[in-house]
Amino acid sequence: MLIQIIIATLIISLISLIGLSIFFQKKYTPKIMEATISLAAAVLLGSVFFHLLPEVVEMQHEQGVDFHTISLWILGTIIFFFLTEKFLHWHHCQQHDHHKDCVHPMGYNIIIGDALHNFTDGIIIAISFMLDLRIGIMATAAIALHEIPQEIGDFSLLLRAGFTKARALFWNFISALSALLGGVITYFYTQTAEHQLFFTALATGSFLYIAMADIMPHLHGEKNKHHLQQLIWFILGLLIIYYFNQLFHFDAHHH
Repeated sequence: MLIQIIIATLIISLISLIGLSIFFQKKYTPKIMEATISLAAAVLLGSVFFHLLPEVVEMQHEQGVDFHTISLWILGTIIFFFLTEKFLHWHHCQQHDHHKDCVHPMGYNIIIGDALHNFTDGIIIAISFMLDLRIGIMATAAIALHEIPQEIGDFSLLLRAGFTKARALFWNFISALSALLGGVITYFYTQTAEHQLFFTALATGSFLYIAMADIMPHLHGEKNKHHLQQLIWFILGLLIIYYFNQLFHFDAHHH
């Protein structure tokens, strides 16, 4: 399981290099980015409503845990991510006369914020793999799809902050490696006790927050005008997740 977590977090880290080299400064980048964002939102929401929440209800009945307690865990996770993001972006946004974007003159603040963001991605991936292999794969896929536009955005901010392309790419990759650190620390920390119901609630809350607060708002941006394509990719993503969930669920019952 540790090997799977390490491989998954390394893939996320490498996205910062591969994603930028393939997608940066391409004419078709906006459409590809919209497709990846739509798919990422669908994968996370599909995982929540097709697998995680039903799993929570099932385990709650088996273990006799009060559902209100589980609801508080889910809500607590969402609040934690909200406060974390508020803290991370506290120093990012300053008023500029010439730029609409929130850009801090010190590029290293962007790197630190990105590193902490990737660290939490690593935590989510580790928790997901410890729940179930397919949940881990889905989480990795969704975060990878989300990381491509995120890393391109961070790369652009670093260039504006005065970094050279090579330097921006290097520090982007270094900050991305914190996903590996988050995954490994989470794995060893959670070896002390098995709280699968708690982890499932934690994954549910984090998936919901990332999908609804972090990813979907990008689809409503003024620059994103391909609404039909967004809808098609989103529905396609949901159908794929539903199909795979039904397939694995069927196999699990027959074995």
